[in-house]
Amino acid sequence: MNGQAKTIASSAQSISEPSNNNFVDFTMSYNGATKVMSVTYGGQTWTQDVSSFVGTNQAMSFSIAASTGAFMNLQQLRNVNFTYTVAQGTVIANYVDEQGNTIAQQETTSGDIDTPYVTSQKTIPGYTFKASNGAATSGNYAANDQTVNYVYTRNQGSIDVTYIDQTTGQTLSKKDLSGGTGDSSNYTTTDTIKSYTDAGYELVSDNYPSGGTVFTDTAQHYVVNLKQKLVVSSEQKQVNETIQYVYEDGSKAADDYNAPPLNFTRSVTTNQVTGEKTYGDWQAQNGDSFGEVVSPTIKGETADQLKIDAISGITANSADIQKKVVYKRNQGTIDVTYIDETTGQVLTKKDLSGGTDDPSNYTTADDIKSYTDKGYELVSDDYPSGGTVFTDEPQHYVVKLKHGLTESTDKKAVNQVIHYVYEGGGEAATDHNATVDFSRTITTDRVTNDKTYGDWTADNGDSFASVTSPVIDGYTADQLKVSEMTGITADTEDISVTVTYTRNQGTIDITYIDQTTGQTLSKKDLSGGTGDDSGYTTADTIKSYTDKGYELVSNDYPEDGTKFADDPQHYIVRLKHGLTEVTENKTVNQVIHYVYEGGGEAATDYNATVDFSQTITTDKVTGEKTYSDWTADNGDSFVSVTSPVIDGYTADQLKVSEMTGITVDTEDISVTVTYTRNQGTIDVTYIDETTGKILTTKDLSGGTGDDSGYTTTDTIKSYTDKGYELISDDYPKDGTKFADDPQHYIVRLKHGTVVETENKSVNEVIHYVYDNGDKAADNYKATIVFSRTITTDKVTGEKTYSDWTADNGGRFAAVLSPIIKDYIASQLKIDEMTGITVDTADIERIVVYHKVPAGIIVPPVHPDKPSQPSNNQSKTPTAKAVKDSKPTDVLPSTGDSQKSQIVLTLLGIMAVIISPLALLLRRKKQ
Repeated sequence: MNGQAKTIASSAQSISEPSNNNFVDFTMSYNGATKVMSVTYGGQTWTQDVSSFVGTNQAMSFSIAASTGAFMNLQQLRNVNFTYTVAQGTVIANYVDEQGNTIAQQETTSGDIDTPYVTSQKTIPGYTFKASNGAATSGNYAANDQTVNYVYTRNQGSIDVTYIDQTTGQTLSKKDLSGGTGDSSNYTTTDTIKSYTDAGYELVSDNYPSGGTVFTDTAQHYVVNLKQKLVVSSEQKQVNETIQYVYEDGSKAADDYNAPPLNFTRSVTTNQVTGEKTYGDWQAQNGDSFGEVVSPTIKGETADQLKIDAISGITANSADIQKKVVYKRNQGTIDVTYIDETTGQVLTKKDLSGGTDDPSNYTTADDIKSYTDKGYELVSDDYPSGGTVFTDEPQHYVVKLKHGLTESTDKKAVNQVIHYVYEGGGEAATDHNATVDFSRTITTDRVTNDKTYGDWTADNGDSFASVTSPVIDGYTADQLKVSEMTGITADTEDISVTVTYTRNQGTIDITYIDQTTGQTLSKKDLSGGTGDDSGYTTADTIKSYTDKGYELVSNDYPEDGTKFADDPQHYIVRLKHGLTEVTENKTVNQVIHYVYEGGGEAATDYNATVDFSQTITTDKVTGEKTYSDWTADNGDSFVSVTSPVIDGYTADQLKVSEMTGITVDTEDISVTVTYTRNQGTIDVTYIDETTGKILTTKDLSGGTGDDSGYTTTDTIKSYTDKGYELISDDYPKDGTKFADDPQHYIVRLKHGTVVETENKSVNEVIHYVYDNGDKAADNYKATIVFSRTITTDKVTGEKTYSDWTADNGGRFAAVLSPIIKDYIASQLKIDEMTGITVDTADIERIVVYHKVPAGIIVPPVHPDKPSQPSNNQSKTPTAKAVKDSKPTDVLPSTGDSQKSQIVLTLLGIMAVIISPLALLLRRKKQ
């Protein structure tokens, strides 16, 4: 097999010794159809099925070997007769998928060798033919079986299951499935849904079949809707008011006043997915104000607060209120009143008292902040910002506040649709759709949360424009135009209009137009049945007009007339008045003077002209003379003129603007441009060469000759600290000076990178064992190392991966199995393996050694030449990789004895033909 000898140990038989120097009849026959070999010698027959040795080979040769034991003898063969019969060939057509699995009934045909055969594809449900391999799909029968493999690709179905967060509208994940048509998907949504419910979601809907589904030719789409689960709890808070009554020295003047506490609650909604908490508004359970409290009367004392005013607008965020009323002898008083200017009501009043000339130690800042925190805006505050002192006379101050407002916009739309239909039904043209959009302002009072709505206003007009009905050949619309609809308001209902088309009668009209005046000279109306000849030509009418001085411009009416058709036909004959023309000319001039600020010419004057002409036309029909407008022959404007650039100077007009609308009556134009000395500018641009984008630009300016005072060092460092590398910097290292001309410098940087190497190995191991499982030889090992580079961008952190490359071209060399004395290997060679990739799994092979029965001589399997027997002890056999393996000749065995019993064995070698041989064997003494 594979160019090597094969010993059939089980076929060995003993034969009688032939006479010296005599040939003995020896017949060998082979059945090419059944692959059975038979040998007859001396009345004995050997039979062997060699089909397992032939394999897919088309040819085989056979040889005879014999042993004479220890004696040296020569065996000779003589071919006396060679006969053969035409062999039958067989062609097998297999129908398999890409994995080699049979998917349809095998087709087998037979015939004489060298006669033609034809195989064909099959239509197999769920599969598509891809290619054929093996033998040709048609050809001639050969000696060995031929196999044609028709390879089919399984039709693939696709299924996707999208998991959607209904709360955010975003897709959480998508499961893409694919498989052969008719196969079960083996997928359920249970685990994925559980992973989301474990994360805090609630299942809304799942239209994926609970028992799974099968792949079909049509793509299947399923959606699982989930929402984020919300848990609502409540939170409590209490606000207290306490009033202490004390004398100036701090001693108790009366029992403290403790108001009933104000209780507040609010809801807390917790999102079980994000953990985010949403808080409801605090709700007052027993009011949101503390009532007015009159200070106790103590004889001989005056309270600094005769009463503690009612405190309204208490919220859960309000701190506990601690008030203290101090009693002292009568002294100066101050009151500060807080007024809501929006409502006109007093919000609160602050009463202060103290010794004359003592500071009040009060400012309005905190109280004003408490109101602005509630949505108020300060209007005015006449209380001194630094406070004030008590006087003999009472002092009164006012703080005015107003409600803050927030504006938002509300939207609404009114729609119009026009349907175009045929009289008998059916759509005649695509619907026309239009909308009128309205908006209004919503003003929200930030204090009371009251909302005020403005009037609705149309954003794109308050009407639907008139719409011309589409022209459809052979039909007439019952409305040639849907009229404009005005006065549309936000309360107008959506509008629907239907335009119906009916079939036409044939009409023709020919209009004679005076193109000079635009008037119609005459119109010829014709009508008749569709397909009838009109019987009319324009020749006579045109001649009547040309006789009056007209000239024919165009005539689209057919010269030989026309026929009536389903659609109206409109033709126009255009004529114009014959004219005689005379031209008159005139010129307007422009000059621009360029001078220095101190006097003197700065540049040569710029001169330009606009030329006008006028045509006098005489009408040959009416005799009337018409004077055309003056027209500019080279444009009716003076183009913009860029002032000359003069080093070190700037013009007061960098450009004299274009002058348009020049007419024949325009006076000649004179302009003066004055030049003054320049200031210098510098710009430094930092460019990311990796992306091509500008990182930043530094703009500098100063007097000509002054030092810029700028270097790029710090800015470059800020970028290198971020991972950039400097490529070039053309800005002078020590800075530069401003000059008359703008200076432009560029600093180029690139993204720094870090390169790493990643390795991966694919291994090949070949085990050599005896058929009892014991080790026969050392394992053969080979490794292919793949490597690739990982480049990391130090600026963005992005990683780029190169392709995997193999260190030896991605192949495992062929390996010859070790030769072990008295044993035959199941595989003489492990073939070369190519196309190894980084994704290839490690490869493991096993070669099994079988014992050759005693007395059987095994020919050498791959010697370069015969060798003499050796008495050397065997060494441990090893496997070696080779570039190629070629079969070698098998030599006959010789012995050392004159007499012995001969053992005959059947050997098979891959060669050129398969045929029965009739051989004669003669033993000759040497």
